[in-house]
Amino acid sequence: MRRGFSWLAFLAPSVWAVRRGLGLVTVMLVVTTTLMFDIAQLAGSWVSGPVAQLLLLILLVIAFGLKPGFNGYRWHARVLKEEKFSFKCTVAAESRRQALKAANDDNYRKDINVAK
Repeated sequence: MRRGFSWLAFLAPSVWAVRRGLGLVTVMLVVTTTLMFDIAQLAGSWVSGPVAQLLLLILLVIAFGLKPGFNGYRWHARVLKEEKFSFKCTVAAESRRQALKAANDDNYRKDINVAK
């Protein structure tokens, strides 16, 4: 499980949650994303000019994306625990492929930092 900020959860929270199979989190993110676009449409009628409307939409995307961006990996970890997945080890690797290889291959662990 990765840690830190999730850019995909920040930019496309509903898509991210569907890809992770997060069920209720997906429903909540679809509702909040729909609400965000409704707010943008309503506020767009008050704001004149396409540049101001675009800036408003960007501001709303940032506001509604911060929580999924910062908490997304924790939500995913919680769902995995509920599905009876357990902690195996922590791998500090440069890519997901290297991390998976190091976690499953004892010979490869010498090259990658694996902590149990």
